[in-house]
Amino acid sequence: MPKPDPINDDIIDKVLLHAGSTRAYLKRLKERDPKRWRNAYFNTLIAYEALKPKQVVITKHLIGVFDPELDESWPWHCHYEHGIYLSSKKRLCKIGKAAEFDSADEARLFFHHWKGKGTLKMEVIEVKHYEFV
Repeated sequence: MPKPDPINDDIIDKVLLHAGSTRAYLKRLKERDPKRWRNAYFNTLIAYEALKPKQVVITKHLIGVFDPELDESWPWHCHYEHGIYLSSKKRLCKIGKAAEFDSADEARLFFHHWKGKGTLKMEVIEVKHYEFV
């Protein structure tokens, strides 16, 4: 009977990070020692579920800017990508460079420190997107 592989941290890291190595390791282990294979297989499943990236909803707040003489409110509610926003350098910009804030209060405070607040109005736009953590 062949000697079983010694278990160390390098093997465990390699097994958990690479699916191909995991399958090969479990296949070798199944042939050599079926009892250890069963334990290793279930432990690998548990580790995979624990380490699998989780999808989380992230909420950010953007400052939408509009001219009150032309519109009563921010006019791009259905087309966020075409809207005018305030960047982190306090300049008008598109959505790609818009300043993101964790709360609506932070966004309002940022707008009220801007020198263009007298001519333009703002609306806090809540944007939700998914992130893997």
